[in-house]
Amino acid sequence: MDNNIESPEIKRRSRGRPSPEQAVALRESFLAAALESFLEKGYAATSIEAIAREAGVAKITIYRQFDNKEALFREVVHRAVTGARETMQATLVRHDQDQRQVLLDLIERMYLSATEPKTLALLRLVIAEAVRFPELAKSLYAENSYVLAPVVDYLAEAHRAGTLHVPQPELSAVQLSTLAFGGVRFFISKPLAGPEERRVWAEGIADLVLQGWAPRPAGAQQRTD
Repeated sequence: MDNNIESPEIKRRSRGRPSPEQAVALRESFLAAALESFLEKGYAATSIEAIAREAGVAKITIYRQFDNKEALFREVVHRAVTGARETMQATLVRHDQDQRQVLLDLIERMYLSATEPKTLALLRLVIAEAVRFPELAKSLYAENSYVLAPVVDYLAEAHRAGTLHVPQPELSAVQLSTLAFGGVRFFISKPLAGPEERRVWAEGIADLVLQGWAPRPAGAQQRTD
C-alpha cells in the first residue's frame, strides 16, 4: 500500500526539475562523459549529442549550462587544472617551512599535476588541435594563469619582503612552471620513473632558481627592476 502511494510521487519528480542533488549528479555525469569523449575521439569528432547519449542525459540538460562545445571543453579543462591550483595554494601557505623546501614541494606538485595521465592527455589534445581551433589554445593559456595565480602571489610577497629577487613575479612563475613541467620533454617521452627521480629533478630546479632569485644589494636591485 505504501509503495503504491510513493511510486507516483517519485515518477512526478523524475519528470520535473531535478533536485539540487540530482542536478549535481547529472552535471558530473555529462562532464565525465565529455572528458572521456574528448580524450578518445579528439575535439573535432566529439559532439554534445554523443556526450549526452553516453552520459544518459538529454541534450537540453547540457545546453542549459553550456552554449556550445567550446564552452563545454573549457569547463572540462578548468576542472582538470583546478586541483593543481588548490594543491599549489596548500603548498605555498606553509609558512613554517624554509623557502627551499616550499619550492621543492611546489616543483614536485607542479610536475605531478602536469603529468597526471588525463591532464597530460588534455594538454596534448589542445596542442594537437591548436591550429584548427586556436581558441582552445587561448583558453588553456588563460587556465595556466589561473593555476599559477597562487605562485605569482607568493613570489610577489617574497620580492616585497626581500627574501627573493623576482621583480616580475608573473614571468618568474611561468618560468618556474616550465622548468618544473620539463617543457616539451614529457609531451613526447615517458614521465620520471618515481619519487627519487622527481626529487632529484626538483632539487636541481630549486637550486637553480634560488641562485637566480637570490636577493640583490639595494643598488643592483634598483637597476634591474
